[in-house]
Amino acid sequence: MSSIPNLITGLRFVLVIPISIYIYQGNDLLALILFIVAGLSDGLDGYLARKYNWFSEFGQFADPLADKCLILATLLAFAFSEKLPLWFVYMMLSRDGIILIGAMLHLLLFENRQALPNRWGKHYTGWTIALFIIVLIQSSFSILPFYIEWIAMTGVVFFAFLSLSTYLMNEGKNIFKEIL
Repeated sequence: MSSIPNLITGLRFVLVIPISIYIYQGNDLLALILFIVAGLSDGLDGYLARKYNWFSEFGQFADPLADKCLILATLLAFAFSEKLPLWFVYMMLSRDGIILIGAMLHLLLFENRQALPNRWGKHYTGWTIALFIIVLIQSSFSILPFYIEWIAMTGVVFFAFLSLSTYLMNEGKNIFKEIL
C-alpha cells in the first residue's frame, strides 16, 4: 500500500507524453482533461504520502521531477504549436535553467544538501499551471476573455523574476562565496 503515491507519480510521468502530443496535434480538450488528471494526481499522491506517512526517497525525488517534466513538456508543446509566444517560453526556460544549474552547484558544493524551494517558486508554479489550463480552455472553447491569458502570463513573469531574484540572493550568494 505504501507504494501507491509512487505509482500515482508514475502515472504523471506517463501522462506527460500524451498531453504534449495532444497539444501539438491541436486536440486541446483531451490535453486539458489529461492535464487536470495529472494535476489532481499530484495533489492525491502528496495527500496520501502525508496522511499515511508513505514517504520514500524515490517519491521525494520523483514527485518534483514528474511535475517539472509535465510543465516543461507542456511548455514546449505550447511553443511548437504557437499557443504561447516564444519570448515567453524562452523566459520560462531561462529561469528554470538558471535554477537547475544553481541547484546542481549547490548539491556539489554543500555536501549534497538540497536548496529548498522558496515560496515565490511555489507561486510561480501555481501561476504556470493556471496559465496552462487557461490556454487549454481558451483553445478548446474560446469562452474566456483574451486578457485573462495576459493576466496569467503577467503573473508568471512576475513570480519568475521574484523567485529567481530570491534564489540568486540566497543560494546564489552562497554558491558565489564558495566558488570565489
